[in-house]
Amino acid sequence: MNFTEEEKETIKEVKDYLKELRKINLEKFSLTFEIEDIPSPQSIKYSDEMPGGFSKPKGEQITSNMLRRELLTKRVALFNQELDRFMPLLYLLNAGHRNIIRTYVCSRGYSEMIRTLDESYCISVSTYKREFPKACLELSKYINFNNEPSLEELNNRFFNNIKGE
Repeated sequence: MNFTEEEKETIKEVKDYLKELRKINLEKFSLTFEIEDIPSPQSIKYSDEMPGGFSKPKGEQITSNMLRRELLTKRVALFNQELDRFMPLLYLLNAGHRNIIRTYVCSRGYSEMIRTLDESYCISVSTYKREFPKACLELSKYINFNNEPSLEELNNRFFNNIKGE
């Protein structure tokens, strides 16, 4: 299908919008793993013994990790807010386009996205390549381009909130 120059520009804008959402989702995903790696206060990782060198006292370690967990959780919540603002828009699209866009945003890379589309939705690479631009054009009707998602903006907002506390 041939698209006009205006449609090509709209598709590019929507792709940029979706790429930023994907970056936010990937950052959220990595923060979630980081949170899971923080030992709980009951963990045997904390001990009063200091094997082979200096380590903080047990209470200080626990407090430090609890604060770290709280900050990371606040950041994840901020990212979730941004993603939650977008996801309902997908229900305005037909099922095929909705699956393509959701998979595009939630995948960690191209090959994972293609595999998920094929395995979960029976959408081939050729169908993806044909339908993705159409899905972008359809989605463009519902996106507020004046309030685009931005990982950098979310991080700045988070750090400014911390400074303000």
